[in-house]
Amino acid sequence: MKIAIIGSGHIGGGLARPWKQKGHDVTFGAREPSADGEAPIADAVRGAQVVVLAMPYGALDDVLANAGDLTGKVVIDCTNAVEPGMTLKYGHTTSAAEELQKRIPGAKVFKSFNAQGAENLARPEYDGVRASNFFCGDDAESRAIVRGLVEDVGFEAIDAGPLKNARLVEPLMLLWAVTSRSLGSREIAFKVLKR
Repeated sequence: MKIAIIGSGHIGGGLARPWKQKGHDVTFGAREPSADGEAPIADAVRGAQVVVLAMPYGALDDVLANAGDLTGKVVIDCTNAVEPGMTLKYGHTTSAAEELQKRIPGAKVFKSFNAQGAENLARPEYDGVRASNFFCGDDAESRAIVRGLVEDVGFEAIDAGPLKNARLVEPLMLLWAVTSRSLGSREIAFKVLKR
């Protein structure tokens, strides 16, 4: 699968490694390409089936202005719209992912990979148990694509339903951060247990 990752930092780079190992064709999109494997955002997006937003949320306007037409593409939003004081920009009546979908109505927006430290992208297993990673979105045909990409990283993929459930998935980043501080480690992850 051809994947464009916008942002080559900890999250973008952490997703690219396992996806490349699984045979996906990954290109990083950057405003000012400077490293090998980087292309201008529009060039990276143009040929991609999946576009992953792994840059800071504050860069979203600029990225969308440079991305070109996203119609028909699966867009995985990994960003966290957080205001000063570690509060969500959007509460429980909408979400950053829903607001993104309104801006790119022809795209198939999913929320995922926003509620874990980058360390978990490199090592998603804890003593042989896969950490859980949630995803949600509205396009039924694209669910299998997103599920597969979550599993390709090594997570247990948890389908959290339609995109409106991003209102529940997005606050998990804050819970992860608070828990990480409380336990004094970034080597923590969420796990759904089923009996």
